[in-house]
Formats: sequence, C-alpha cells, structure tokens
Amino acid sequence: MTPFFALSELARAFFALWALLLCLAEIGGALLAAVKKRFRSVLPPLLLLAPTYLIWQVIFDIRLFGVSDGANGISRALGGISWLWWLAAFAALTAASALVLYGDIRYGKNNITPGAIKVFLDNLPCGICCWRENGRVLFSNVCMDRLSREITGSPPLNGNQLYGAVKGGMISVGDRMWRFSCREMNFGGDILRELIASDITAEYAETRALERDKAELSRLNRELREYTIGIDETVRRREILQAKVNIHDEMNRLMLSTAAAKSGDAGEMDRIFSLWERNALLLCMEAGDRDGAGFAGLEKLAKTLKIKIIRGSPLPGSLSAKQRSLYFIAANEAVTNAVKHAGAKEITLSFAETGSRVICGFTNSLERPAAEVRFAGGLANLARLAEKQGAGVAASAGENFTLTLSLPKNQPDG
Repeated sequence: MTPFFALSELARAFFALWALLLCLAEIGGALLAAVKKRFRSVLPPLLLLAPTYLIWQVIFDIRLFGVSDGANGISRALGGISWLWWLAAFAALTAASALVLYGDIRYGKNNITPGAIKVFLDNLPCGICCWRENGRVLFSNVCMDRLSREITGSPPLNGNQLYGAVKGGMISVGDRMWRFSCREMNFGGDILRELIASDITAEYAETRALERDKAELSRLNRELREYTIGIDETVRRREILQAKVNIHDEMNRLMLSTAAAKSGDAGEMDRIFSLWERNALLLCMEAGDRDGAGFAGLEKLAKTLKIKIIRGSPLPGSLSAKQRSLYFIAANEAVTNAVKHAGAKEITLSFAETGSRVICGFTNSLERPAAEVRFAGGLANLARLAEKQGAGVAASAGENFTLTLSLPKNQPDG
C-alpha cells in the first residue's frame, strides 16, 4: 500500500485543507459551547483539536522536509503509514467533529440559552435596557437601540444618560407614543437598573378621546344645571304671579266683605281687620323683586310687622350677587318667623367670617315656649335654594332662636 508521503502534492494539499477545516470546525464548536454557557461541552472539541492540529503539522513537515533526517521523528513515522489509514483517521475526526457540532446546535434548539433569550428579546415589541449603577450597559434589545437613536442620537452607551433623557415617562417618537418605566433589582449582589419602553399609542389615543368626551360631558352638565336653574326661576316667578293673582282676588273679596259688614259688630270688624293685615303682609312680601329688595325692603317689612331690626357690621363685600339675594330671602324669612312663631319685638343681624365661609346669623328672643324646629314651608324652600349655591342653613332654639346661613366665600355668579 502507498505510504502517505508518497502521495502527490495535490493529494497531500487536499488532506492539509481537510485538516485546516477540521481545526476551524472544532474551534468554532468550542466557542459555540462557551457562548451558550455550556462550559463542560467546550472540552470535547478541544480534545479533537489536538490530534487534528498534529496531523496538519505533520503534513507541513512532510511538505517541507519529506522523510529525510531533517523531518521530525513523529512526522517520518506518520508519513510512512498507508494513506488509507490517514483517510480513516480524517473520516473519524470529521464524524466526531460533526457529532459535537450537531449536539451544540440541537441543544440550542431544544433548551433556553443566552442566544435564545437574546433572539426572543430582540423580537419583542417593547424596548428593554439593563445597566449597572455606573452606567455600563449589560443588555439592550433592538427596539431600545432604535428608540435610543431617535431620542439621543446614539445607541444606548450609558444607561444613566439614556434614563435621564426619558425621565419624563411618556415620549412621542415618530408617530408612536412610548411610556418608559425604570426599576432597580439586586442580581448576584450587584444593583442593576432595568428600563422598559412600552408602546401605548392606542391607549394614549383612547385616553385623549376619553378626556375630550369628559370635557364635553362637563359642558353638557353645566348647561343642564343652568337650564335647570332657569326653570326653577321661571317656576318661582309663576308662583309669585299666581300668588299676586290670589292676593288680588282676596283683596276684592275683602273689600266686598268690608262694605257689607255692619259697623256696629265689633267681632266682625276685628275679623275683617285681621284678614286685611294678613293679606297686606303677603302683598309686601311678594309684590317686589325679592332678589333686589335689599335692606330697604327688609326695613319696610319690619315696619309693617312692628319688629325692630338691629344691625351691627355691614354686609360682607365678599358675597356675590346671588349670595346677597339669598341672604335677603333668609332675612325676610327670619323676620316673618320671628313675628309669627315667637312674637318677637326685635331681631339681631350678625356676620362672622372664617377662612372659607361667611356665617350670617338672625337672632330673636322667644316670648313663647320654644318648639321643635322643623324645616317646613319657607324654611324648607330656603334650604333648597341654599343647597343650590353650596350654602347651608341651620336653626337652634334655646333662650333665643337663631337662624344661621353659611355661605362660601368668593363664589362666582356664573
């Protein structure tokens, strides 16, 4: 059989190329195992690399020195072996190297490896970046690389600088809206920071649409409240008009009753006089514009009812026009109730201001035993009007009766 050194130059060159490719394949297998953190799998390709490299070196020795004394003893011995044994050795090394590479590739397809994690994270629609406290970036996926280039003009080279650029939380990049969130975590005793960018374009658009709908709903509610207030005012004026009509009709009946009454009947005349006095009181209360009556109208009512009004400080200037109107409505009600229910001869008006409210008090003595205070009739209507303005009405009866109206400060008239 022909020894290996007796082969042609072309044949030996073929075996040399084969040995070189085997060396590269075994080195690649070792590196592939190391990248996948399979450090035990690094040893087999390195063990195969040793004989392969030795064979490659023998071929070069034979090419340079032949089988003369200048060649290495190992090279002369191996060169004298039949070329078929060389072919068998190369076939065995090739099969072993292929088996090692196949094992690495199969492991990568069936197990979680750092490379598989990198591919998975690169395919995520969100951006991820992880770095140490000093800013050194440990990992950044493709999406975060693209966002960093759009925002800072460079890839994420320093995690702290990238976080400082997106610290606002939400940033618009192109036609998309991104939300950035950062957290700290302890990994192997080191403090790491993780920045995650989430695409919230759809949620942001829906939120903006919801805000617009909310603003439109607020406008409609405001207009509805104004419309309701207008309806209440219209109903009130109609009620006042009906009251005037009723008073007018009652006056006509009183005049006819007075003309028909016998002047000598004292009881009949007292009854008719009482009816005249009651209707005159109602006419004074309903004839004018209640909102604009002011203190002049209040004094006129007090004079009619023969009750004295004691005023201390003037009406606070912080009250709006609507609040002043509500105050005089409450004052008229307080004066009327003081005469009707307590038989009082005087009523005291007082004002006190706190940080956010104006407290208006109406106090009168009780010449009759104090009864349970119930909000009915005029007081109930007053409480409803006060509630619409954010005010409060309270009443207390002890040695004196006090009606309290609490009004918020600096309230607009709108």
